Amino acid sequence: MKTITKEFNCTLAYDLARLGDPESILFFDIETTGLSAKRDMVYLIGCVYLRDGVWYRKQWFADTVEAEAELLIHFFLFSSRFSLLIHFNGSAFDLPFLKERADLCHTPGFGRIPESLDLYRELRPLKKLLGLSNCRQKTLEAFLGTEREDPYDGGQLIRFYWQYLRTGESALYDALLLHNAEDIEGLPSLLSLLSCRDFFRGEFFPESEGLLDSGELLVTCVNPSCTLPLPCSFPVENGRISCRENTLTLRLPTVRGTLKYFFERYTDYYYLPQEDQAIHKSVAVFVDPLHRKKATAKTCYQKHEGVFFSVPKKFPADAPLFYAEYKKNPPYMEYKEGLFLEPAFLRKFLLATLPK
Repeated sequence: MKTITKEFNCTLAYDLARLGDPESILFFDIETTGLSAKRDMVYLIGCVYLRDGVWYRKQWFADTVEAEAELLIHFFLFSSRFSLLIHFNGSAFDLPFLKERADLCHTPGFGRIPESLDLYRELRPLKKLLGLSNCRQKTLEAFLGTEREDPYDGGQLIRFYWQYLRTGESALYDALLLHNAEDIEGLPSLLSLLSCRDFFRGEFFPESEGLLDSGELLVTCVNPSCTLPLPCSFPVENGRISCRENTLTLRLPTVRGTLKYFFERYTDYYYLPQEDQAIHKSVAVFVDPLHRKKATAKTCYQKHEGVFFSVPKKFPADAPLFYAEYKKNPPYMEYKEGLFLEPAFLRKFLLATLPK
């Protein structure tokens, strides 16, 4: 087995302290000869970590098939010193693979693997928000402007590894280490995208609102506890959201005119065709029976004139919801000046609007 430890430069746009003690965090990735832990092996494990303000990259390489068990032992012992492991899709692949290989190789120590954070699972919900075609690590790095030297994929590297075991060719060895090195050195940079997750999960405070000449309702609010690494803009169910730094801007189309409010218990109402509205039966008793008829779900409404904006279908509105026709989405709320400047309403609206 070969062990390689080197310093490298790493500039983070994310405060590691948000995740815990920076020197108790270990980023890691594994390279295997296939996808089945029963028949394939781990030939390389790489990790990066911070010590006394310096970033280090450590790699354990199995230069023989028999060296896999030794490689696993070294990684388990080393990782047990840390309280948080960070990986990319390791919950689905790396950790189960390591556990099964440890069992098959009769390797002690897997039980000491610390708590872990899967960046893939954390960042996958942001794919649509960031306009990405997929959520692979290389795609996320490209979005952040990170360039790689390594041109190879995992399938090519498996062939390289078996060929290296036969020939010992240094170029193959270098290619194997480079691919893993760029994977693990790229992991800390992905933390800046956690700012997006933190940003949308955080608390927003209203800044301004107003109706534009175009008829759109423009609302701006800020999250003072978090800043986005890059601006983004994306459609939502009821409008469009644009974000830059710590500011979120919500653009909502409005409808100026007349919509309908539908009463829930239509059996308690009568419909007046001439007035085109429903009234409660306690009042309808005073109306000539020729000018009234029992309301149905579709005719049990009153009309209301105003300026309206659409809300998500599951929005827990305290105020009345209006519709163009019965059960015709979207639902609307009437816009009243200053509505979005109420922190409680803004918080509830964003909670229903922002992607989960």
